[in-house]
Amino acid sequence: MNRRYRPRGLYLWLALLTFLAVFAATAGARETLASRTQAARQTLADTAPTTRTITASAAWADVQRRLSFETASQELRSIPPATIDTITASLYAYFNRAPVSLTPASTDWSSMTVPFTGVDGDLPGTGGTPVKIEVTERQPFGPQMRLLSGRFPVATPAPPAGAGTPVAKRPAATLQVVMTRQTAATLGLRAGSAFVIPGSERASTGTVTPVTVLVTGIVVPVDPDSSFWGTDPGVLSAHLQFQGPAKSPYWAAGVIAGPEEAGELQSYFSSPNLRMEWVFPLDVSSLDSQQVQPLSDALGKIGIQVPTLSGPTALAASALTISSSMWFSLNLFIATAQSVDALLWLLYVSLTVAGLAVLLLAARTVVMRRSAEIMVIRARGGSLWQIAVDTGRDAAILCVPVAVIAAVLAILAVPVAGSALEAGSAVSWWPPIAVVAAAVLGPALIAAWQHRLPRHHTTVPRRQRAGTRVVMEAALVAASVAGIVVFRDQGVQAGSDVNLYTSSAPILVAIPAVIVVLRFYPLVLRGLLRASARSSRAPAFLGLARASRAAALTPAVPAFALVLALTVAAFAGMVRDAVINGEVAASWQTAGADATVTSSYTAQSFTISPAAARLVAAVPGVTHAAEVMNESWTTPAGSQVSVLAVDPASYAELVARTPGFSQVSAGLLATPGPAGAPQPVLVSPQAAADLGSDAVTLSTRQASLQPVRVRVAGVIASTPALPAGGAFVIMPLAAIKSAVTPPEPIPVNEMLLTGESIDRARLTTVLRHALPDGVATFRSDVLSALTSGPLQHGAFMLFSLAVVVAAILGLAVMLFELALGAAERKATLARLATMGLGEGQRAGVVALEVLPAVITAAAAAWACALALPRVLAPDLDLSVFTGSSSVAVKLAADSASFAVPLAGLAVLAAVALGIEIRSGRRHEASSLRIGG
Repeated sequence: MNRRYRPRGLYLWLALLTFLAVFAATAGARETLASRTQAARQTLADTAPTTRTITASAAWADVQRRLSFETASQELRSIPPATIDTITASLYAYFNRAPVSLTPASTDWSSMTVPFTGVDGDLPGTGGTPVKIEVTERQPFGPQMRLLSGRFPVATPAPPAGAGTPVAKRPAATLQVVMTRQTAATLGLRAGSAFVIPGSERASTGTVTPVTVLVTGIVVPVDPDSSFWGTDPGVLSAHLQFQGPAKSPYWAAGVIAGPEEAGELQSYFSSPNLRMEWVFPLDVSSLDSQQVQPLSDALGKIGIQVPTLSGPTALAASALTISSSMWFSLNLFIATAQSVDALLWLLYVSLTVAGLAVLLLAARTVVMRRSAEIMVIRARGGSLWQIAVDTGRDAAILCVPVAVIAAVLAILAVPVAGSALEAGSAVSWWPPIAVVAAAVLGPALIAAWQHRLPRHHTTVPRRQRAGTRVVMEAALVAASVAGIVVFRDQGVQAGSDVNLYTSSAPILVAIPAVIVVLRFYPLVLRGLLRASARSSRAPAFLGLARASRAAALTPAVPAFALVLALTVAAFAGMVRDAVINGEVAASWQTAGADATVTSSYTAQSFTISPAAARLVAAVPGVTHAAEVMNESWTTPAGSQVSVLAVDPASYAELVARTPGFSQVSAGLLATPGPAGAPQPVLVSPQAAADLGSDAVTLSTRQASLQPVRVRVAGVIASTPALPAGGAFVIMPLAAIKSAVTPPEPIPVNEMLLTGESIDRARLTTVLRHALPDGVATFRSDVLSALTSGPLQHGAFMLFSLAVVVAAILGLAVMLFELALGAAERKATLARLATMGLGEGQRAGVVALEVLPAVITAAAAAWACALALPRVLAPDLDLSVFTGSSSVAVKLAADSASFAVPLAGLAVLAAVALGIEIRSGRRHEASSLRIGG
């Protein structure tokens, strides 16, 4: 081909479109991978240190028996600390293999633990409350704690008692330990204090040897958050516990013995009480999203396989049970990521198909603008192969380097850990490769197809060509319907292999719409053309005639590409809006109100006094406030229901301002007139089943409150005072009477507040002074937690960007569609100007030529936008964004997502055509010479 004929400008536009498509595809894929890596690291960072470990545990008797080859009837011997260290080193070497990575061996530790045992007598700081002590031996010992007073324990073996020595005269068993400062303060102990706990029962005599526990030192943790201290919270500080039906209190605390006392601990507290444990912290600081699944698989295998131990400890391996809580956290993350991926694939595949359609339109535009040149080459004997190679080469010279530059820039713009080539199901390199292939091969194949020689004696009748088109359209519609049916049958299956066919469901919805529109579009144009032929308005007739001619020559590709772009924009906007609405609804269902005041977890009892309630309600920004008594009451059948005692008027007003909850009618909760009449109440469906239709009496364990006789006046599905749902009963506060003399106020323990701008600082100050045991929960915090999750936030951002990318694709379609008819329009405008038509009339001709196609695409996109929610909504699970499957996330047509781009396209077309008309005035003569 002669180089002077090559229109480089068209290839520059094709290269620019290739650049944008490759950059968007690569950057989007890497953004998905980056957000998943960030989410994986944040998810694991939020887990407790005890979760980020591998733990091997066993009964001491099982390990000792395998190490000593003794039977269960023989007396068990001690396991030396050196043997425990050998097992630790072997387990570390066995676990620390890719993809599992452990922290340095110095952070590993092992323990032998005696379960909680009651202390003989009282301890000074407990006020007579019983104490149960857990004794644990840890190694290594010193690096995990800092000594405040006293000394670290040392071995003090008791001399063996002679045969026949009376129990009373046997040497005392003493075990030296350390305890934390918090535990010592709670129990009233110090360095040098001692107490007695019972040891193990001797199998031969049935006697129990008392063990004197000597506190030699008081320590503080070096890292209280480490697994060394977090695995057993009782070792860090004493906790008040309750036992038995009477809820009798007791203190549970732990003390620590050193490795030197391992023999004593085993001697005093041997089988069956002693448990052994080895803990290995995992190193997940550099974990990326590609390593999550392999790590989960490896931890799963570790949990079911017998570890390999070296040397004489090998037989003890079968006694060990391996587990890791990290496995559950990883699987939860994987399930969430796969749910997000399933949605992203719908967008990713649809956007790729729309981009390829636009590229093919660009390639077709290039070929049509070079049609005269190619016809000359063909007439001079050029082969189709030569035409295809030369056309594709010209495209490759610009598009391939541009695609490489775009990919490199995307890699630099969105850095991720690891290689994107190894990305999971959410990302892939096939869309950029498909883009480059379409940009290079598209012009070559289209040029070869359009300029092939006609077959001799094989003229296809028009009716046969029409029949072929009908068959092809029917096949496309059938394939689209079949894909939608499969999608509705299988849904979006998280974690399964990607099905490109069903993942293109939004595109499959658009195909029938395009075919139907293309069938009716020419018919409508012909009708309008006939109507305009009877009128005296020549511009209308000329514009519609040109539009009809354009529809006959290039009916499919521009309309198909434009509808696809608008459909993808509508789908992305629809999901984006559904996610926003779902997250807002989930925040209401979780919090119940804009702010909720309840008791803290550490509060033993909590009551909001009337004065405190007035202070809370007076906080700036609070528009409505409602006091609630939320207590568990009992029905005559013994079922538990949550009684929500409220002021009907204020509570009804507050509920009216909280979306998503059943409205409360204050009139239904009116106090009955006759004495002894049952109180009307509103109940949940679960409570309605428990109460029945007759009047029943509800009673409470609080002796200060009288039972209440109630009857069901209405059933509501949910209420802000108990957003979690369940069996609840709403009644007036006035219906609850005090059973003591003088009467006490009804104990209100919850307040609900609404207001868009509640002063958080002021509310916190009020709670600190008036309700020190109260805590405020803000709905905005719940909403922020839902929207700030890296996986969800990354997916939401991609859906928002998809709307922009789809709009850009629609813009490209409009530009190429204008470019296809630019030369003919230029000549037509010149002729019309020569014939005396004014600029306004010529503008009318051009508008009637271009706008019908835009209006037709808008109609098809509007039909797709209406069909998408009905087709896709039943099988799209958006609960991953709301954190709850109970919150219904409704998909609705998002008119703005395609109306705004469409309006922009119409404005662009008007501006471009206006510029074209004005510039044509300066070149009318040359246009006539060139055209004619």
